[in-house]
Amino acid sequence: MIRAYGLASGAVVELPLAPGVPLPEGTVWIDLLHPDDAERAHVATVAGIEPPTREEMKEIEVSSRLYAEGPAAYMTAPVITRADTEHPELGPITFILTQKLLVTVRFVEPKSVATFTARIRRQPDLLAGPEEAMLNLLDAIIDRAADVLELIGGRLDELGRCIFVADPTTSAGRRDGGAAGRPAALTDVMRSIGQVGDLTHKTRDSLAGLDRLLAYFVAVHSGRLGKEQKALLKTLTRDLRSISEHAAFLANQTGFLLDATLGVINIEQNAIIKIFSVVAVVFLPPTLIASIYGMNFEVMPELEWPLGYPLALLMMVVSAIVPLAYFRRKGWL
Repeated sequence: MIRAYGLASGAVVELPLAPGVPLPEGTVWIDLLHPDDAERAHVATVAGIEPPTREEMKEIEVSSRLYAEGPAAYMTAPVITRADTEHPELGPITFILTQKLLVTVRFVEPKSVATFTARIRRQPDLLAGPEEAMLNLLDAIIDRAADVLELIGGRLDELGRCIFVADPTTSAGRRDGGAAGRPAALTDVMRSIGQVGDLTHKTRDSLAGLDRLLAYFVAVHSGRLGKEQKALLKTLTRDLRSISEHAAFLANQTGFLLDATLGVINIEQNAIIKIFSVVAVVFLPPTLIASIYGMNFEVMPELEWPLGYPLALLMMVVSAIVPLAYFRRKGWL
């Protein structure tokens, strides 16, 4: 799908750009979404550039993501998508910047692009030129990354409350049953922490790619930028660095919550083992007494006593109560 945007009478309009149609006058931004070979070839003809394929956009080498071909600069960065679902994705977007056009090639549909498309209709100045269009589109992408980090922070706060309360309620649902249901609830918490950690790492990868892209943009196009554009670029760089630091903090918090969950699970398991140990110790003396008087020796005077049986039962009860009282006095129960 090809979408072309330009300015007409001071307003942003979507211009037709189908295969076989020449490039309309006033076009500033061409957005290629899931382009096929025919659409890529048409844009290559009318814009004088060569849009990369999906496989080329997935290259991880910096030299394959940031390069120049003639007057056009090719810049690819990963962008987070589907962040508010259980399966977030990280998809590349390629920015091709020429003296007259900005061309974006993407096989993902992040909210940031839709937000920018709606924003330029209200603020046509954002599409005053290819450099303005790219910087403001990057601004929308960075703002979306900040929103994702805010979402991650809220989830981590919720998971922290679930870990350190007696009857946790996780985002996956509430598990009733008191102490018996707590290990199952903590398992749900661990799954949620894993999902949040995956989203955090994908967001950090996106921010790192955007940081490299901005550095390359400054190196290649700093001489062509005006005063306002340089100020916006400086703001984007500062915002990106601060957001990256916040993402690192959230990654550390995710690791802390994971360690805390494992610690709580170990405490719960140790408590269960402790109960079995106490039960074994309590029944050990009575078992010893019963074993002694269950031996088949001919000379056992106690067997002839009229009160031998009740005395043996009493000894068993006392030998069970004494360890319990001692454990309670020591605070082990």
